[in-house]
This record gives sequence, structure tokens and C-alpha cells, in this order.
Amino acid sequence: MYVLDLPWLLLLLPLPWLLQRWLPGTRQRQDALRLPFFHQLAGPLGLTPANAAGSSAGLLATLLEALAWCLLVLALAAPSRLEPPLVKQQPLRDLLLAVDASMSMANTDTSDGRTRLQAVQQVVDDFVQRRASDRLGLLVFGDQPYTQTTFTQDHATLRQLLAELQPGIAGPRTALGDSIGLAIRLFRQSQSPERVMILLSDGSDTSSRKSPDDAALVARDQGIVIHSIGFGDPNAEGEQRLDAEQLQRIAAITGGRYLHASNQRELAAAFDALDRLTPQLQQRLEFQPRTPLYWYPLAAMIAVLLLRLLLSLPLPRRAA
Repeated sequence: MYVLDLPWLLLLLPLPWLLQRWLPGTRQRQDALRLPFFHQLAGPLGLTPANAAGSSAGLLATLLEALAWCLLVLALAAPSRLEPPLVKQQPLRDLLLAVDASMSMANTDTSDGRTRLQAVQQVVDDFVQRRASDRLGLLVFGDQPYTQTTFTQDHATLRQLLAELQPGIAGPRTALGDSIGLAIRLFRQSQSPERVMILLSDGSDTSSRKSPDDAALVARDQGIVIHSIGFGDPNAEGEQRLDAEQLQRIAAITGGRYLHASNQRELAAAFDALDRLTPQLQQRLEFQPRTPLYWYPLAAMIAVLLLRLLLSLPLPRRAA
């Protein structure tokens, strides 16, 4: 489709005619000698009488000048060609996955004999594949939290990093409060209107410098919603015990939801529930590029003016 960016400039097309019609012209008076017997002299002298006012050369010059003006106005009107529109889906939510990678995640208390971390990797990988339009981030925590990837739509890289996790990669203990603190710093770089964190742990906070409750209060003030998932046994002893009450408080403080899972099937159900609770939000962005075409009439105008210039040059005389 072809359009003009400045179509109102076409109103300039009759401008030369209006100026010629309404403005007083300047005429030069020339004296001429009228010879009644000019035609009798023209033959012996080799002259050909011509009517200058009605010559075809003068008419052609006027037409070329008018055409050049029309082409100039058309170029000024900025013609362009509309290309097929480009459509992009812009995510409106940043979602951060925080995965416990302490040594307790090496326990093999799942039904199929796999470690807790392997079960988490499988379920979270399935969840990531369903969130194709979201910007996702990944952090792991043990003694300390570590950023695996900031918010990105490159889910293939995130899944690869998730698959490479090993129990104890971040230390043997669990730092819930510090993981929330790192999440807060990551979300400060986010421009999305919705910020959601999914916090998955199988233990209790044992190494944080900042208490999980205090960190959750700061997250709430930053507009971050934390959904927590407890994956373990709340009746276990010592550091192996799942602190479900702590995870519940974190979710309650930030306006999130707490879910518990004791096996891979229940963990998958928990992520299914969060998938429904946080539907993908997108903003449709559409841009239609334009290819400028003004140089076509501009080049044609230059060619017409060159032709007009050639017509104004005197013709060479033939030798007698």
C-alpha cells in the first residue's frame, strides 16, 4: 500500500498557475521592424518564417516545467510504501524461580528413587515450557543465593542451567532470607508491572544474615508477590525438617500462596495451580514499517529539468 506522509502539500500544485494569474507580470517591450516584403526576402536569404508564440518548442517547455513542479510537490509530500506489520508480544510479568540447591535436595525419598532436586528439575522444566511468553529468571540458594540468569525470554538457556544444577552446588545449608534479598535486587531492574517469585525449598532457614520475615516485608513494599512451595517432610528432625510455617508466613506477608508437596506428583500439581493462578500477561505491540519513496519523483524531476535545459540550448547552424 502506498501513502503520502504529508498529503496536504498537494495543495501547492496550482501555486504557479495562481501566481501567474493574480500577480502582475513583468513584460519587456522590444522594438521591431515590420517589413511588408519579408516573405519575398526570406527565400533568397535562406530564412524560414516561424510563429514564435505558437511554436511547439515553447509549448513543450511549458509542459516540462509544469511536470517538474508536480514531481517536486509529490516528492515533498513524502510518498512511502507500507510494509507488512511487525507484531510482538510484550510480557507484562517478570517471574523469578528460586530453587533450593542445598545438600538436603540430594535425598532420594521420591517414589521413583530420584533425588528431590531431580524431581524439581523435571517439574520446573515442564513449567518453564508452558510459560513461553513470560520473562523468567532463575536463582539457586544454599549457604548463599546465586543468580543463574536474570529475567529473559531465552528459556532454552534457562532450562540448560536448570538441568546442570547439583545438590550442594550453592552450599549445604539453606538461606531463605538472603535468597529473598537477592530477588529484591533483581526485581529492581525489572520494568514489568507485575513481579512474582516462586520460592521452592525443602528445609528451614539456617544461614541467612537477614531473617526471612524481614526480607518478605521489604519484598511486599517493593510490590513483589512470593508464592512458596514446601517440598519435604515437616515432621523430620533437625535441618532436614521442612519449616512449613516459615514458608507460609513469607507467602502471607507478600500476598502469595503457600503449597506443600511430598512427592513429584504433588509438586507437579502445585506448579499447575500456580500456572493457573498467574496466567501469562502480554501486551500486543504492532509496528508497520515504511519504505520512503520520495527519491523516485525527485530523480524524475531532475531528469525533466535536464531535458528542459537541453531544449533551451540553441541549435547548431548548418554550414551553407
